[in-house]
Amino acid sequence: MDSLLFQCFLHALKSKVKKSELPLLTGTFLRKHMASCCPKGKNLDIKKSSYKKLSKFLQSMQKEHNLVRVKELSKGVDSIVEVDWKNPELCSFCMPEDWEPPEECAEDRESCAEVYKPPEITPLYGVTARLEPLFQDAQKKKGAVLQASDVRSIITDYVKRNELVHETNKSYVNISPVLCDCLLEKSEYQEVEMLKWDDLFSRTLSRMQSCHQLQFPGQAPVVRKGQVEPIDITVASRGSNKKVTLIKNLEMFGIEPAVVADTLQHLVQASSVLHDVPGAKERQLVQIQGNQVHHVGKLLLEQYQIPRKYIQGLDKAPKAGKKK
Repeated sequence: MDSLLFQCFLHALKSKVKKSELPLLTGTFLRKHMASCCPKGKNLDIKKSSYKKLSKFLQSMQKEHNLVRVKELSKGVDSIVEVDWKNPELCSFCMPEDWEPPEECAEDRESCAEVYKPPEITPLYGVTARLEPLFQDAQKKKGAVLQASDVRSIITDYVKRNELVHETNKSYVNISPVLCDCLLEKSEYQEVEMLKWDDLFSRTLSRMQSCHQLQFPGQAPVVRKGQVEPIDITVASRGSNKKVTLIKNLEMFGIEPAVVADTLQHLVQASSVLHDVPGAKERQLVQIQGNQVHHVGKLLLEQYQIPRKYIQGLDKAPKAGKKK
């Protein structure tokens, strides 16, 4: 499997990858290029190699063979940013005799996106300095990251251990000094003596740091601070009131902007172009002529299977039957 991986890697670099495609997401490189260079009757399976993971294989190609340079352009998402086209191993590589070109994708290029699998996204909550006393018994210090279910469990244990459940009304929790300091506003210190369970949980979660975990297929999970940055679709005017559709943050979901631009260009028969995102090094946005929000939404929702809540701007699609 190691030798097959290396063969497909060199084959893909020599015959599939263009300089204009760089930076290229490593997952896209594996699915779109290396897989298509696999000889008929054989299957690439990194887990059956000595590398076990794509990232380790590419590290070897970078450090031991100096064939590529791989960089983490956004947290947890690696891209090939440079290829040494003059590398002797690459220059001397010859196409294997047993290789046959794979059958073409279906007529519409967006069907090629079917090989993409969206990341599994899990909301997480980080313990802050203010809440640390509340999580002390559970040995969770500042910066510890938890799922909502874990938070509920820890808070429930704290309440029961300290016998804070109201004596006559079990749906209420008595406020202890720790709960007071952690969850109440200063104006509530003298006013609030107990809280409902749901209010207790919601106040705790709202005072924790928002985080999320991205789990891409075949890769280790990645934890990021803040809310999930959604794919953003906007419509802007260019020149004499001509509309263009802009799509950004595709890389956050492991989607290659160049692939989306190419797919949309053939789908709607309109020109598309890639622009660098200001202030975000080596990230790109897709620009395509016209208001194409409907087609972009359909591509992301149906082909890439991105949940609707992670796509911003779908409401900007032109209304059916609307006159100019």
